[in-house]
Amino acid sequence: MNVHENNLARNANTKNSVRNKSKASASERKPAFKAVLETPYQLNWPCPPTSISNGVLKDITGSFTDFKAKFPSESIAKGISPEERRKLRSDKKVENKSTPPLTPPSTLIGINSVTRDIEAGSTSTSRVVLACKSDVNPSRLLAHLPIQIAVNNSKNSHSIVLIELPKGSEEAMAITLKLKRVAVVSLTEQHPLTATILRRLDDIQKYTLTAPWLNGDQLVYIPTKINQLETSIPRDMRKAKEERKKVQAAKKERINAYKHHQSLKLKS
Repeated sequence: MNVHENNLARNANTKNSVRNKSKASASERKPAFKAVLETPYQLNWPCPPTSISNGVLKDITGSFTDFKAKFPSESIAKGISPEERRKLRSDKKVENKSTPPLTPPSTLIGINSVTRDIEAGSTSTSRVVLACKSDVNPSRLLAHLPIQIAVNNSKNSHSIVLIELPKGSEEAMAITLKLKRVAVVSLTEQHPLTATILRRLDDIQKYTLTAPWLNGDQLVYIPTKINQLETSIPRDMRKAKEERKKVQAAKKERINAYKHHQSLKLKS
């Protein structure tokens, strides 16, 4: 049997496979719901009221605006000769090649910078983390922050507060700082706004995520939660069961035929 005949035989045998059956018309199936246990290790994002999140956004953009007014960028600086501008640019490259110019003090900007600081554990400088979850696409780029912050808060005495900013915050902060995007901002304990933002929160413990399963000394009972997973099942269960048996029998027959064919090849 040549290659073409093998392909034809394979296609004929698999036309009724489970994969092809899944492409059957929707009229052969009906909607159904399955009960599944919710994982206790899932942490939800703290959801602040609109008044609080808008107030925090106003505070941080105002702080960035004041900083930019005191330290204008090279592109808008006036009265600087070309020689002085070149010297200033070269001095900045020598001082620090990795950090962007004119970053506000006691502030970390960007997903990577904030993530690395939180990973530092006990030496982390972050106190308040502001995330633009609604503006980041895909949002899973920030999915690690709740669990990472919760692990840090459970293992170290230095706690970090996580606050989700309202939609449109990323663009507002990026325009203020004259950057392409600002998805995450972290403020240290020494930042002037840290105390102000913490006072705005209705319940600071709500925004201080923890992972109770990491602390064996404090056993916490987590209520059982059952979610309803939407799926579909065949309308005629008996017919579907018979077809499944036929598919399995045909698959077993193909496997046996293949093994027999291989044994004949070895003998020849």
